[in-house]
Amino acid sequence: MKVFAPIALLLASGTLLSSAFAPMPTSSATKFSRSGFTVPAAVRFDPFTNKWEATEEEDYEGAYGPVGSLIRAGPKAFFIHIVSGDKYEQAVLKYMANENCGRMEAQGNMDAYFENPNDWAYQKNYERNNPDGYKYDFANANTSPKQLILSAIWAGIVVFFFNDLFQGVISGKYISPLIK
Repeated sequence: MKVFAPIALLLASGTLLSSAFAPMPTSSATKFSRSGFTVPAAVRFDPFTNKWEATEEEDYEGAYGPVGSLIRAGPKAFFIHIVSGDKYEQAVLKYMANENCGRMEAQGNMDAYFENPNDWAYQKNYERNNPDGYKYDFANANTSPKQLILSAIWAGIVVFFFNDLFQGVISGKYISPLIK
């Protein structure tokens, strides 16, 4: 649960905390702004269930599953997507609401956060503090065909090596003669 505590601190702003008990608008078809906090029309917070919800307008276009998390961010984000599906979905919806962005961008950012929170926070801080306009695209990270082929080859080599090591240890091939 150490993973989800920092995300609440990173994504919650002072205006969000100060207006936590203010009533939310019921109309999901419009965007609203209150103290600089904008909620996209496709996401709303339900105070009765204490959860973020996607509305009918949100069509999950561009959403990807656990394999997309594996490709973009690695095994840690993949397992969080599988094991804690509801918490993952809540983090994505909250990011969508706080940053006023689409689902794919929110998923890419949450996957990057879950894989390495320090690097993700450093990148976001850099983007916020530098006027050059550079914004890292977490939603499409590591999705080029060349990168996918190289990753698959590397994964095959690693699997082959560990399989050979495991089989050698079991058969006694790699056990030192001094131990026998």
